[in-house]
Amino acid sequence: MMTMALSDIKPIIKSKKGLTGGCEDLGNFAEGDCIKVNAMNNGNEVSWIMCLDTDAEKVAWIDVLMYVKGKFTSFT
Repeated sequence: MMTMALSDIKPIIKSKKGLTGGCEDLGNFAEGDCIKVNAMNNGNEVSWIMCLDTDAEKVAWIDVLMYVKGKFTSFT
């Protein structure tokens, strides 16, 4: 089983085009509103796809990831 540590998540980059790096907003699909979390695990690049029931839940997860990660780069 693979686990994800917060320290493994890549830096989250916020720009006018949206989020990249450690967290990406993938959009809305039949499965739900989805995000992709990118990390490094034992030197290997890994990604987790999370699909939530509503856009509000997706935004909440993104906000939590940015908060607990404690660092992101913002380009305006």
